[in-house]
Amino acid sequence: MAASLDKLFGMTEEAIELLNNEGIDTIEQFYEVAKHVDSRNELAEKTGIEAFKLEEWSSTAGNYLLMMDCEW
Repeated sequence: MAASLDKLFGMTEEAIELLNNEGIDTIEQFYEVAKHVDSRNELAEKTGIEAFKLEEWSSTAGNYLLMMDCEW
């Protein structure tokens, strides 16, 4: 199930628009790029979003995805 970027705590509308412009529309797509240092830095250069902020959101995205698969 694809989750929208606006579900991530701290993700701004401006950041979402910048990520969408790079073809990143879901938390899953974002996490696949942002979890790796090299691709995260490349994304930071393309979007103007600080790599540290992308790393922070990547951690949140990873936790979000883990919790989505959790059976309570």
